[in-house]
Amino acid sequence: MKPTSLIGVASALANNRKLKLALVGMQFAYLGYKLLQNNGTAKGKKKRKKLKR
Repeated sequence: MKPTSLIGVASALANNRKLKLALVGMQFAYLGYKLLQNNGTAKGKKKRKKLKR
């Protein structure tokens, strides 16, 4: 099971509002981390031409 799924299930089962917000924030932080980690690799990365002004 993926970590985001586990965090999502935990936030759905949480009764405390502050805990639920913390878990959702943790899920977004993890997804952002994975996105930045995947963008750092050269695989699938396209080069854009810079516009001259």
